[in-house]
Amino acid sequence: MWMWIFNVDIDVDIDVDVDIDVDIDVDVDIDVDIDVDVDIDVDIDVDVNMNVDVDINVDIDVDIDVDVDIDVDIDVDDGY
Repeated sequence: MWMWIFNVDIDVDIDVDVDIDVDIDVDVDIDVDIDVDVDIDVDIDVDVNMNVDVDINVDIDVDIDVDVDIDVDIDVDDGY
């Protein structure tokens, strides 16, 4: 009877080095300017004589100005 003898040596070396450097800079600038101007003028004139005259004048002026400035800067540095 024949017998075969095998000698098997397996050497496995695995070296894994992972360096991940991530720098995230987020700058958000939001400027909101709201200007509201309201002018209300009310004039009431009443004349009483033999006849009654009533004059009512109402003037309403509304001015709304809205300015919105949004500035977003995103810098991503992956280190490579």
